[in-house]
Amino acid sequence: MTSDVELGSTAQLSPATDRIAHKILETIPRRSRRGNVLREEISAMVADCLALVSSAERTHHSVRMPRLRPAVARWASIGVPLDTVQQHVHAGFRLHLDDLQAHCAPFDDVRRLMDALSSVTATVSTIYMEVAPPHSDHGASVARTLLSGRYTTRATREHGAPPDERYHVLAVAADRSARDAVSPRDFRAMLETRFGQPVPGLESRFGATILVPESFATEKIRDMVTSTSLTVVGITADRHRIPSTVEEVHELLDVATRLHYPPGMYQIEDLAVEYQLTRPGPGRDRLASFLDPVAEFPDLISTLRAHINNGLNRRLTSRATHVHTNTVDYRLRRIYDLVGLSAHDPKLLWLLQSALVVRDYQSVARSDNTVV
Repeated sequence: MTSDVELGSTAQLSPATDRIAHKILETIPRRSRRGNVLREEISAMVADCLALVSSAERTHHSVRMPRLRPAVARWASIGVPLDTVQQHVHAGFRLHLDDLQAHCAPFDDVRRLMDALSSVTATVSTIYMEVAPPHSDHGASVARTLLSGRYTTRATREHGAPPDERYHVLAVAADRSARDAVSPRDFRAMLETRFGQPVPGLESRFGATILVPESFATEKIRDMVTSTSLTVVGITADRHRIPSTVEEVHELLDVATRLHYPPGMYQIEDLAVEYQLTRPGPGRDRLASFLDPVAEFPDLISTLRAHINNGLNRRLTSRATHVHTNTVDYRLRRIYDLVGLSAHDPKLLWLLQSALVVRDYQSVARSDNTVV
């Protein structure tokens, strides 16, 4: 008997992804679900796994799971235990197996599911070994303890020194398009050399979480970041707040990278407005649709983005878009007409800039969730 559900169908994958991701998220404590990042990572990974299960091609699994490695590397770098991740992987596959049984799926479908499960669990374990090799990195060991929020007297004895009271919690994203760039692991080594002591951290080739003692001056860290192509977001926090601060700082890093902000070091005040604009809610939904009348004209969107990025300077916008300043003026008037606001409305610039932030953020989210 053949299955009633074509597992390779995109129309069927999306509802299955939503249902499985929702069930997994229900098992995660609410305090661990501060924003969009975890939900979108889990949804993307579920979509990748379902695509892998439905594929007849059994080779090059890593190519067919493009979002698995960076998502798992991030979880490892913020201290999520390996067994927790594997439990959720197994739970997701069990939910899909229930679907197969309900639709009387043929044995080949179940076999493909088991093959995919084996591939995914092996990949997750490998990534964790890459990010935090056991017993080989003192800084990684200290970081895991601090990220767990359970730095005890016993831990102090094991690590040989008491922890600092406050840390600069750094979330680091690598620029994977740059060749021979400073990696997150290289950057932690640079910090240790510069300040002459071990720096706790967990990193992969995609990014890192690094815990720098507060005694290390922020400006010196910022200067070091400028010599790299890394994007770094930092928040200073008391030791007992490190676990929650790590989630906050990675949420902010997600905003900076999705909006394609240039490499460098950012703090919460640099991203506060963008962070609030990109949180779920009716306000964000309205802003997301505000530019819909303009979206069908790519030249108008690119002109608006350039104009805002150039501080509303017509000449710089003209140079960036390779058109005459009169053309810039014409395009801006066209944008104002399409959104139904006057060029003299004091809210216009704020609305356009806010809507563009939300639109750019969501466009990256949509492209991230496209099965490759």
